[in-house]
Amino acid sequence: MKAFLKQIFSRKPKTDGLLTDDERELRDYESNVYMAESGVTDESYAEFVIDEVFFIVKKGMVVTGTVTGGVFKVGDRIAICRGEDDLLETEIAAIEQFRNECDKVAEGAVAGFLLTNDDSNLKKLIKRNDIIKKI
Repeated sequence: MKAFLKQIFSRKPKTDGLLTDDERELRDYESNVYMAESGVTDESYAEFVIDEVFFIVKKGMVVTGTVTGGVFKVGDRIAICRGEDDLLETEIAAIEQFRNECDKVAEGAVAGFLLTNDDSNLKKLIKRNDIIKKI
C-alpha cells in the first residue's frame, strides 16, 4: 500500500514517454528559456526604448523601458542615442526584471538597466523615448 501511495504522489516527471500534451508542453516550457522569436542572435543588433530615468544614491543611473529588438546582456557596451546623435557610451552593470536580477533580456521584455556611469547630471541629458543600442 505504501509503495502504491508513494507512486501516486511522486512528483518526479514521467520518463516512460507517455506524456499528455499538457505535460509535454510544461516540460518544454521548463527546459527552454524564452528568447526572441525574430531570429536575432546574441551577438547582433539590439535596441531598447527608454521610459524613465532614475539616479539611485550609492547605486548609480537606472533606465527603465522595453527591449524592442535583440538581446541585451550584463556587461554589454551600449550607446544612448537621440535621433542620429550618440549622447553617451557606457556599459550595462546589472539588469533587473520585476525586482529580479537577470543576466540577459530579450525582445519584448520590460526591464531596468543599471549603467556604469554614476554621474547624477546624466539624468538631465537622458530623456524618455531615447534609444539604447548595443555597440
